[in-house]
Amino acid sequence: MKKNKLTTFAFIDATNIIDFNKLINYLKERFHCTKIFYYAGIDNKNTKQLKFYEKLQQFGYELRLVPVKIFKDGKKKADVDSRMTFEMMKYILKYDQAVVMSGDGDYYWVLKYLITTKNRIFLISHRQNTALELKKLFSYRYISLDDIKHRLVLNQTKTPQKRGNAEVNPTNVFTSQDYKESLPKIKSSVKLKTK
Repeated sequence: MKKNKLTTFAFIDATNIIDFNKLINYLKERFHCTKIFYYAGIDNKNTKQLKFYEKLQQFGYELRLVPVKIFKDGKKKADVDSRMTFEMMKYILKYDQAVVMSGDGDYYWVLKYLITTKNRIFLISHRQNTALELKKLFSYRYISLDDIKHRLVLNQTKTPQKRGNAEVNPTNVFTSQDYKESLPKIKSSVKLKTK
């Protein structure tokens, strides 16, 4: 008997502490994702950020970039949540199941609706940064990044660091700066596609 192939989309709210090439491969292998959307803010003056986004495109991510707004007090913000929510609903008839990467409780209502209307919805996030109501909503369909980090972490080549008297294993410490520095230099001829 031939199984019907389910169409799976992934919606990722920006995160900076994993190897994005490994992540896209994981999502394709584990969930058979056909589209993987990455939502983030964009500051066109930030050349490191632009190069990072070019690399994500090369890996196969479909970028959904929202202009960063700068407020009078100097704080920066991009309204990524509303765009991601909108597109989860906009494409609802095009996917059978979805993987959502975010721990933000702002997604509760759209995710609650999707759970009642779709075959399967999975949530992947950092356990400590995930809203309690999302953990309860997803129960067994919740995947902690802590449980799969061995498949997604960046390869670190740094020597162990010291914090106080304790040695820190660099394979357990990841920052957005570490990730940006680990990216190979890429040609600036790549044009960002930001549908």
